[in-house]
Amino acid sequence: MLRPDRHTNPDFSVINLSAYILNKLNAHYALSYDSLLRKVIDELGENSKENYPYALNFLFLMGKIEYQQNSDGFKLIK
Repeated sequence: MLRPDRHTNPDFSVINLSAYILNKLNAHYALSYDSLLRKVIDELGENSKENYPYALNFLFLMGKIEYQQNSDGFKLIK
């Protein structure tokens, strides 16, 4: 999944989406799932929607973000 091949568009890759999400969470203390998805789609395009959950999973598994169940959002772990 993280390994790019010749068909992978780097703009919509999990790594690029993860970097974008980290940047947004660094600027805003916490964001809801939907508002973060809206920011990703608005700035990177509709095609990034496919890898959005994978990028969140990647960041969660790397210990970079924390899920907040009460707000259905994410917070950056520093």
